[in-house]
Amino acid sequence: MDITIRLETEQDWREVELLTREAFWKKERIEEMGIGCDEHYLAHTLRTAPEFIPELDFVAEFNGRLVGNIMYSKSYVLLPDGSHHEVINFGPLSVLPEFQKQGVGSALMRHSLKVATELGYGAVIFFGHPTYYPRFGFKEAKEFNISTSKGENFPAFMAMELIEGDLKGISGNYYELPLFDVDIDKARVYDVLFQKK
Repeated sequence: MDITIRLETEQDWREVELLTREAFWKKERIEEMGIGCDEHYLAHTLRTAPEFIPELDFVAEFNGRLVGNIMYSKSYVLLPDGSHHEVINFGPLSVLPEFQKQGVGSALMRHSLKVATELGYGAVIFFGHPTYYPRFGFKEAKEFNISTSKGENFPAFMAMELIEGDLKGISGNYYELPLFDVDIDKARVYDVLFQKK
Protein backbone atom coordinates (compact mmCIF):
# COMPACT_ATOMS: atom_id res chain seq x y z
CA MET A 1 0.00 0.00 0.00
CA ASP A 2 1.57 3.28 -1.13
CA ILE A 3 0.99 5.86 1.60
CA THR A 4 2.55 9.25 2.26
CA ILE A 5 3.46 10.25 5.81
CA ARG A 6 3.74 13.95 6.63
CA LEU A 7 3.27 16.33 9.54
CA GLU A 8 -0.30 17.27 10.43
CA THR A 9 -1.34 20.83 9.59
CA GLU A 10 -4.08 22.94 11.13
CA GLN A 11 -6.15 22.30 7.98
CA ASP A 12 -6.08 18.57 8.85
CA TRP A 13 -7.45 18.92 12.39
CA ARG A 14 -11.12 18.24 11.67
CA GLU A 15 -10.41 15.35 9.31
CA VAL A 16 -7.99 13.80 11.82
CA GLU A 17 -10.64 13.98 14.54
CA LEU A 18 -13.18 12.41 12.17
CA LEU A 19 -10.86 9.52 11.31
CA THR A 20 -9.96 9.08 14.98
CA ARG A 21 -13.65 8.90 15.85
CA GLU A 22 -14.20 6.29 13.14
CA ALA A 23 -11.15 4.30 14.25
CA PHE A 24 -12.20 3.97 17.89
CA TRP A 25 -16.01 4.09 17.82
CA LYS A 26 -17.67 1.07 19.47
CA LYS A 27 -21.40 0.70 20.07
CA GLU A 28 -20.82 -1.11 23.37
CA ARG A 29 -19.03 1.96 24.73
CA ILE A 30 -22.21 4.01 24.25
CA GLU A 31 -23.97 2.00 26.96
CA GLU A 32 -20.96 2.30 29.25
CA MET A 33 -20.04 5.98 28.70
CA GLY A 34 -22.89 7.51 26.71
CA ILE A 35 -20.52 7.95 23.76
CA GLY A 36 -18.90 5.51 21.33
CA CYS A 37 -15.35 6.80 21.95
CA ASP A 38 -13.50 9.73 23.48
CA GLU A 39 -10.26 9.55 21.50
CA HIS A 40 -11.32 12.22 18.99
CA TYR A 41 -11.87 14.62 21.90
CA LEU A 42 -8.46 13.60 23.29
CA ALA A 43 -6.88 14.46 19.92
CA HIS A 44 -8.65 17.83 20.02
CA THR A 45 -7.46 18.70 23.54
CA LEU A 46 -3.93 17.37 23.16
CA ARG A 47 -3.04 20.04 20.63
CA THR A 48 -3.64 22.73 23.29
CA ALA A 49 -1.28 21.18 25.85
CA PRO A 50 2.23 22.60 26.34
CA GLU A 51 3.48 19.00 26.46
CA PHE A 52 2.14 18.24 22.97
CA ILE A 53 4.93 17.63 20.42
CA PRO A 54 3.81 19.01 17.02
CA GLU A 55 7.05 17.74 15.41
CA LEU A 56 5.78 14.20 16.08
CA ASP A 57 2.17 14.68 14.97
CA PHE A 58 1.99 12.72 11.71
CA VAL A 59 -0.75 11.84 9.26
CA ALA A 60 -0.82 9.07 6.68
CA GLU A 61 -2.34 9.85 3.27
CA PHE A 62 -3.56 7.45 0.61
CA ASN A 63 -4.66 8.90 -2.73
CA GLY A 64 -5.02 12.33 -1.11
CA ARG A 65 -7.20 11.04 1.74
CA LEU A 66 -6.14 11.01 5.39
CA VAL A 67 -6.25 7.43 6.62
CA GLY A 68 -4.16 7.54 9.79
CA ASN A 69 -2.65 9.73 12.49
CA ILE A 70 -0.27 9.47 15.43
CA MET A 71 0.33 12.08 18.16
CA TYR A 72 3.02 12.36 20.84
CA SER A 73 3.34 14.30 24.08
CA LYS A 74 5.91 14.69 26.83
CA SER A 75 5.55 12.72 30.05
CA TYR A 76 7.91 11.73 32.84
CA VAL A 77 9.08 9.20 35.39
CA LEU A 78 9.01 10.50 38.97
CA LEU A 79 12.21 9.31 40.64
CA PRO A 80 12.52 8.45 44.36
CA ASP A 81 14.44 11.69 44.98
CA GLY A 82 11.53 13.73 43.59
CA SER A 83 13.21 14.63 40.31
CA HIS A 84 11.67 13.97 36.89
CA HIS A 85 13.14 11.96 34.03
CA GLU A 86 11.48 13.15 30.81
CA VAL A 87 10.14 10.59 28.36
CA ILE A 88 7.49 10.77 25.66
CA ASN A 89 4.34 8.83 24.95
CA PHE A 90 2.07 8.48 21.97
CA GLY A 91 -1.63 8.26 21.40
CA PRO A 92 -4.01 8.22 19.97
CA LEU A 93 -2.73 6.13 17.06
CA SER A 94 -5.68 6.09 14.66
CA VAL A 95 -6.30 4.31 11.37
CA LEU A 96 -9.59 4.34 9.47
CA PRO A 97 -11.29 0.93 9.87
CA GLU A 98 -11.17 0.11 6.16
CA PHE A 99 -7.39 0.70 6.14
CA GLN A 100 -6.55 -1.25 9.30
CA LYS A 101 -4.32 -4.33 9.08
CA GLN A 102 -2.71 -2.97 5.92
CA GLY A 103 0.47 -1.54 7.47
CA VAL A 104 -0.66 2.06 8.01
CA GLY A 105 -0.30 1.95 11.79
CA SER A 106 3.06 0.20 11.54
CA ALA A 107 4.33 2.79 9.05
CA LEU A 108 3.24 5.64 11.34
CA MET A 109 4.92 3.97 14.31
CA ARG A 110 8.22 3.30 12.55
CA HIS A 111 8.39 6.76 10.99
CA SER A 112 7.52 8.61 14.19
CA LEU A 113 9.94 6.57 16.33
CA LYS A 114 12.73 7.28 13.84
CA VAL A 115 12.01 11.03 13.91
CA ALA A 116 11.68 11.03 17.72
CA THR A 117 15.13 9.45 17.95
CA GLU A 118 16.57 12.01 15.53
CA LEU A 119 15.06 14.79 17.67
CA GLY A 120 16.90 13.43 20.70
CA TYR A 121 14.07 11.97 22.74
CA GLY A 122 15.41 9.17 24.91
CA ALA A 123 12.52 6.82 25.61
CA VAL A 124 8.83 6.13 25.03
CA ILE A 125 6.44 4.86 27.70
CA PHE A 126 2.76 4.20 27.07
CA PHE A 127 -0.25 1.94 27.52
CA GLY A 128 -1.15 -0.24 24.53
CA HIS A 129 -1.89 -3.68 23.16
CA PRO A 130 0.77 -6.07 24.55
CA THR A 131 0.75 -8.38 21.52
CA TYR A 132 1.04 -5.61 18.89
CA TYR A 133 3.74 -3.21 20.09
CA PRO A 134 6.64 -5.56 20.94
CA ARG A 135 7.30 -5.84 17.16
CA PHE A 136 8.61 -2.26 17.35
CA GLY A 137 10.90 -3.01 20.29
CA PHE A 138 8.63 -2.27 23.24
CA LYS A 139 8.96 -4.29 26.45
CA GLU A 140 6.98 -4.36 29.66
CA ALA A 141 7.92 -1.26 31.65
CA LYS A 142 8.71 -3.38 34.70
CA GLU A 143 11.86 -4.54 32.87
CA PHE A 144 13.10 -0.95 33.33
CA ASN A 145 11.96 -0.78 36.99
CA ILE A 146 9.19 1.64 36.07
CA SER A 147 5.64 1.37 37.42
CA THR A 148 2.46 3.30 36.74
CA SER A 149 1.57 6.34 38.84
CA LYS A 150 -0.33 3.89 41.10
CA GLY A 151 2.67 1.57 41.44
CA GLU A 152 1.24 -1.08 39.12
CA ASN A 153 2.70 -3.17 36.32
CA PHE A 154 0.94 -5.24 33.67
CA PRO A 155 1.66 -6.34 30.08
CA ALA A 156 -0.11 -3.37 28.46
CA PHE A 157 2.20 -0.91 30.26
CA MET A 158 5.25 -0.74 28.00
CA ALA A 159 8.49 1.14 27.45
CA MET A 160 11.30 1.38 24.92
CA GLU A 161 14.60 3.20 24.84
CA LEU A 162 15.17 5.31 21.74
CA ILE A 163 18.66 6.21 22.91
CA GLU A 164 20.48 3.24 24.37
CA GLY A 165 20.88 3.55 28.13
CA ASP A 166 18.32 6.36 28.55
CA LEU A 167 16.39 4.36 31.16
CA LYS A 168 19.45 2.76 32.75
CA GLY A 169 19.44 3.44 36.47
CA ILE A 170 15.99 5.00 36.21
CA SER A 171 13.28 3.63 38.48
CA GLY A 172 10.06 5.22 39.64
CA ASN A 173 6.49 5.97 38.71
CA TYR A 174 5.29 7.05 35.31
CA TYR A 175 3.01 10.05 34.80
CA GLU A 176 1.32 11.06 31.57
CA LEU A 177 -0.72 14.19 30.88
CA PRO A 178 -3.91 14.47 32.98
CA LEU A 179 -5.67 15.02 29.62
CA PHE A 180 -5.42 11.27 29.01
CA ASP A 181 -7.96 10.84 31.79
CA VAL A 182 -10.61 12.20 29.43
CA ASP A 183 -13.54 14.18 30.83
CA ILE A 184 -16.40 12.10 29.42
CA ASP A 185 -18.98 14.85 29.92
CA LYS A 186 -16.89 17.28 27.86
CA ALA A 187 -16.28 14.57 25.25
CA ARG A 188 -20.04 14.04 24.91
CA VAL A 189 -20.60 17.76 24.43
CA TYR A 190 -17.82 17.91 21.83
CA ASP A 191 -19.21 14.90 20.00
CA VAL A 192 -22.41 16.83 19.23
CA LEU A 193 -20.35 18.76 16.65
CA PHE A 194 -20.02 15.56 14.62
CA GLN A 195 -22.58 13.67 12.56
CA LYS A 196 -24.64 11.36 14.75
CA LYS A 197 -23.62 7.72 14.51
